[in-house]
This record gives sequence, structure tokens and C-alpha cells, in this order.
Amino acid sequence: MEMRRMRPKEAPAPGTKFVKKSSYRAAVSLLGVLCLLLLTGLIILAFLFIKDKFQMEEEVGNLKTERDQLQKRVEELTKEKEMIFRQSFMCNWVNVSGSFYFTSSEKKSWQESRQDCVQRGADLVIISSQEEQNFVNTFKKRLWIGLTDSETEGTWKWVDGTPMNTSYWNRGEPNGDKKENCGHIDTYNSENSWNDAPCSILHFWICEKRYSP
Repeated sequence: MEMRRMRPKEAPAPGTKFVKKSSYRAAVSLLGVLCLLLLTGLIILAFLFIKDKFQMEEEVGNLKTERDQLQKRVEELTKEKEMIFRQSFMCNWVNVSGSFYFTSSEKKSWQESRQDCVQRGADLVIISSQEEQNFVNTFKKRLWIGLTDSETEGTWKWVDGTPMNTSYWNRGEPNGDKKENCGHIDTYNSENSWNDAPCSILHFWICEKRYSP
């Protein structure tokens, strides 16, 4: 029986092992470089994020500061406006006991007179005391006041809707009928100076504005 001869194992070609090690080392190095680049990228992204966050916080802080400055400026302008308003107001109005009074230099009907007062931020005068009645008489003019019975004949009310509780009618007044529904200062030399008259008659008028500082 013929025995088969075993072929001896072929020896690896010279340099093959070195090539494999070199390839492995190259792959490891490449992987290391990629990891390093990835880490560097993450660090850069984190830095940019923190930088943007600080910038946003700084911008928000600047905006808050600008807002506070604008609010302060608005408050200053409001105070200046109020001061100018008071100064201009005092030039044309008379201040007595917490109210400002304005008397016209022209004549209009009762309704037109009231509209003028409203445009000035006021209304026809409401006389609520003897001192105020005496003060209104000092203007020495026939003046429309804020008194009317236009809604209900004989029921006199002030322009703010309150009923007339204290009156200073001249003797025999009011003596008008449905045609005389508006009150005015007539005989101003007397404390009782009120008279009722047709609302369409032209008279001077007096406005009143209560002002609280």
C-alpha cells in the first residue's frame, strides 16, 4: 500500500505579516484621527453654543435696559406734559377751591356753550355752595350755567345728572314754561341771580373743571 506524502506547509511570503500589521496600524490611526476630529467638532459646537447663549443673554439684558430707559423717558415726558398742561391751563382758567373756571368772550346757545366746555375737558358750572355762587357773580356777566329741566318740566338738574338741591333763583324765578328750560346768571349784582330762559338764546357761559393733582 502506497503512503501519500504530506506536502509541507507553504511558508508565507516574505513581508506579508508586516503588511498586515501596517494596515492595522493605519486603520487604528485613521480611527484615532476621526475620533479626534469628532471630539474637536463637538468642542467647537459646544463653544459656539455657549458663546451664542452668552450673546443672547447679553442682548436680552441690553433690551431690558433699553426698555427701562424708555419707560423712564415716558414717565419724564408724561410729567413734562402735565406741567405744560397745568401752566397753559392756569393761563386761561381761574383756580378756586380745587376747581378751574373758564368764562367765554363770545355768546352762544346753552347747548353750544356746553359743547365748548366739553371740548375743553370740562362742563358748564355746577354751583354747589354759596361761596361758589358769589364767585360766579363776580364775573359780572350773564352766563349760562349747567342747569336745565329739559328732560322733565319743572325738575331742574345739573349737567352731571344730580338734582338741584340748593338754588339761587331771582325773585319770581323760575317762571318760564316749556320754552324756558335752561338756567343762567342774570342779575349778578344780587346773590339770588338765577333766571330760566329759552336754551336758544345767546349768552356768555362759564365752564368748570375739577382737577386733582
